Amino acid sequence: MVSRLGCQDWVGSTHLFCFYPGVSVDLKKVQPPLERQLALLGYELVQLETAREGKDESLRLYIDHLDAETSRRKVTLDDCTTAHEGLLLWLDVEFPDLREKLGIEVSSPGMERPLVKADHFRRFAGRLCRVQTAAPINGQKRFKGWIGPVEDKNITLEEDGVIKTVPLEAIQKARLAPFDEEKTPRPKHLAARFTEAPDPGGVETSVVEAEEA
Repeated sequence: MVSRLGCQDWVGSTHLFCFYPGVSVDLKKVQPPLERQLALLGYELVQLETAREGKDESLRLYIDHLDAETSRRKVTLDDCTTAHEGLLLWLDVEFPDLREKLGIEVSSPGMERPLVKADHFRRFAGRLCRVQTAAPINGQKRFKGWIGPVEDKNITLEEDGVIKTVPLEAIQKARLAPFDEEKTPRPKHLAARFTEAPDPGGVETSVVEAEEA
């Protein structure tokens, strides 16, 4: 079994059930307790997903500081290590079967960070993002637009000068698109509220911790 922890770099439908040979995980069931435990450690669970590399299956957690919006602190390798170690001790007690089947990977959101909750879109209003929906909306499933207001369970995006409304529940995955901001025309209709440009350094630092099965 391999557990990964790293600082490196999806709303809506993570896979509620994920199956690998001999492994079944109900992410909808394990996410709330994981969120509570991480909060006790001082972190927000940004996104939860499963990943497979060769024969190794992992539960991947993207974390941020609980006060990230006001403090603007970045998640460091030390933060990933702290969260990883705290979760392993807790999982050994609360979810021992899960620990026997899956490794645990803890990562920072990264520059192309996932946007999973309504609050994420509010926090990054004025930034450019990529959105993919599960089904077409007015014939479109992929969007790249500037984030506007979030109201009534919908987000607004300005794409090519056109305001578009996307229901949060329809979003399959979404991420910031910082590397396209300079070459994408600024929004014409949305009030500009741009956050500090991300620091391009130190995005992909990772450590792999090997464990015996």
